[in-house]
Amino acid sequence: MNSAAQPRQERTRPSGMAKKTIERQVVRKARGFGQERRGEILAAATELFASEGYGRVTTRALAQKAGLSQTGLYVYFKTKEEILRAICDQTHDALTAEFDAAVATARSPEEALSKLVRSYINFGLAHPAEYQLTFTISPDALAPIEKDFSQPFDAQEPGARSFLRFRDHLVRMGKQGLKIGPDPMTAVQILWFVGHGAVSLLISRSHFPWSERKRLLDSLERFVLAGLCVP
Repeated sequence: MNSAAQPRQERTRPSGMAKKTIERQVVRKARGFGQERRGEILAAATELFASEGYGRVTTRALAQKAGLSQTGLYVYFKTKEEILRAICDQTHDALTAEFDAAVATARSPEEALSKLVRSYINFGLAHPAEYQLTFTISPDALAPIEKDFSQPFDAQEPGARSFLRFRDHLVRMGKQGLKIGPDPMTAVQILWFVGHGAVSLLISRSHFPWSERKRLLDSLERFVLAGLCVP
């Protein structure tokens, strides 16, 4: 037995600040897995693309923003372009759902048309980052994909589906008695022009002294629908 007295090691309690740090570590929510983690990556990428510019963002920066290693990011997405495509597809699917929800509460085909047009504009203004990524710098905008609207709806990519769903709602309104001058395909393109122009200008030129927004959009809607609809 060693005769030298061994110093007794006291177990110290964590200080107040250290204790709070430990508690935060214990209750901190773990990052998601699978689809949940995929959604976290897309949310982080949307924020980074919008703030830094798509061309400047690297996959290393994306991985860091999402709390992943670069190798971990590649488990879900192989390239930056693939991430942008997923953001655009997600946005188009959400836009399609907005169209359906808008017309579902309408009490007449005239009201349905008004709600449909306004739903496009409201969606874009409520999601400016996603809208600009989807309609300005998406892979489809940079390298256009040939559209074949003759294919079944379920066989179309999300961007075509949102466009066709808008058209299909116009066709249904026509069957309910609403007379629209141009054919449905031309009519939806006209309305898409109007909606996209309104959203893009209000987002990118927000400093311009526009008229009061509700008054401006109400007047735009009345003017366009009056020109499209046959009395």
